[in-house]
Amino acid sequence: MAQPGPSDYREQTRNVGSEGLSEGMMDQVSTSARDVGERAGRIGGEVVNAVKERPYTTLAVAAGLAFAIGAIWKIGQRPQPSRLARLRAQLPDLPGRDRLELDRLMVQLRHLLGRDRLERWWH
Repeated sequence: MAQPGPSDYREQTRNVGSEGLSEGMMDQVSTSARDVGERAGRIGGEVVNAVKERPYTTLAVAAGLAFAIGAIWKIGQRPQPSRLARLRAQLPDLPGRDRLELDRLMVQLRHLLGRDRLERWWH
């Protein structure tokens, strides 16, 4: 017995009128829609029962899902750095105010004590 090949399928669809083909597709679509509706109804009923039986667990799951969705959404929406931030990133690291104050004090100590005494005292 020969197995049907692609050409056989084309011939079969030619023999079936376009009306018969569209009716078959409409039946499949309506059946699928009914199945989806029934599943949605069952899932809705299960969610209602879960909320009634375990409200804190349901709340925790909902909060966890909301956090995960928000984190994923936020990752995709990172803002572009401003022009000033891009310029600052190109600058070398400059000493902070505390470091500048310490350097100024060291210069004053060197002047007052002399370099030799300061180095013996410091180390």
